[in-house]
Amino acid sequence: MATASRAQRKQQTRRKILDAALQVFAEVGFEAASLAAIAKRCGVQKALVQYHFETKDKLWKAAIGQLWAELRDALPNYLRQPAGADHKSMTQQSDIRRLFKQIILFARDHPAWVGIMFREASAPGPRLDWLVEHYLQQDFADGTRFIELAQQHGLLPRAPAIHLLHIISGALTYALYVAPLTHKVTGIDMASEQSLDTLVDTLMLLLRGDRP
Repeated sequence: MATASRAQRKQQTRRKILDAALQVFAEVGFEAASLAAIAKRCGVQKALVQYHFETKDKLWKAAIGQLWAELRDALPNYLRQPAGADHKSMTQQSDIRRLFKQIILFARDHPAWVGIMFREASAPGPRLDWLVEHYLQQDFADGTRFIELAQQHGLLPRAPAIHLLHIISGALTYALYVAPLTHKVTGIDMASEQSLDTLVDTLMLLLRGDRP
């Protein structure tokens, strides 16, 4: 019992460090982040962070792994079905809307995902190379396959899949990234349930065009 309890506490501490690391990496970037700042954010000693992860690079990779595991658990399984599989589950506009809503809810509930993506995707280097190899290459393949499938069902307009993927991804993340600015200027809370629904519905309207 005592051994199980110690293992549980160790796992809880590890998770607390990872959550704090994601916040700090998203806010200030990898270079400006420090193990001391991450330790302070989660209320532990720096030595404990080093005990669990040794280096900032190992901590960053572990935090990214946790974040992307949560992302993939949050999205529908048909995103990861192999090419050529029978996708009868996606035949309605409501299927598209459901996915868009899940993505934007994940972005709202995991602001570090949006912050880290905007930072790392615009900075060529070893971290971006690692992200591409372990996660983003697959994400792009899943996204373009989903768009092509939706186009086959007449659910999305005929346009180059990669360009449509960028338009949709930007629409579902940028509004949350600048939500503090929007609230300061307009008083509108872009992270509210009503605003998220309106944004998704507006995106659906734009993509649907004149089609019923």
